[in-house]
Amino acid sequence: MSASMLALNLSGNFQAGPAVYAGIAGAIAMLAVIYMGRAVGMTTMDLLRTLGTMVAPKAPPNTVYAIGLMMHLMMGAAFGLVHAGLLHAIGPSTDQAAIWIGLVLGLVHGVGVTAMMPAMLDMAHPLVRSGEIGKPGVAMTGFGPMTPMGMLLAHAVFGLVVGSVYIAAI
Repeated sequence: MSASMLALNLSGNFQAGPAVYAGIAGAIAMLAVIYMGRAVGMTTMDLLRTLGTMVAPKAPPNTVYAIGLMMHLMMGAAFGLVHAGLLHAIGPSTDQAAIWIGLVLGLVHGVGVTAMMPAMLDMAHPLVRSGEIGKPGVAMTGFGPMTPMGMLLAHAVFGLVVGSVYIAAI
C-alpha cells in the first residue's frame, strides 16, 4: 500500500484537535511523574532545564524553564498526533482496548527514548558537551540508576493519558 493510500485509510475518524489536547494532557501528566521521581531522589535529571538549555544554554533560569516547558508541550502535542494515528491504524474494538494500546504505545515510546536519548544528549547538548551537565550514561543511568525505570513509567503514563483522553474526546 502506498504512503498516500495509508494516510487516506488512517484519516477515517482521526481527529487532530483531540489528539493534540490528549498529547498536551499526557505531557503534563508525564511531567508530574518525572518531577515526583526527582522529589523522592529517583533521578537527578531535570527535564525542563535539560530541554531549555539545549536551545538557550546561557539564558536565565526562568527563561530556560519556560523554553523547556514549551518544547515539552509541543513534543507532547506532536506525539499525541502520532499515538492517535496509531490507535486508528490498530483499530481497537473497545474503549478499554484503546486505553491498553495507549499504555503499550507509551512503553514502546519510552524504550526508544531511553535507548536513544543518551546519544542525542552526548552529541547535541551544549552543556553535556562542556561538562556543565553530567553525561547521561547508558539508558540515562548517569542521572541515577532508577532513571530508566522512571522514564519508562513517565512514558507509560503519557500513553495511558493520551489513549484515555483521546478516546473520551472522540
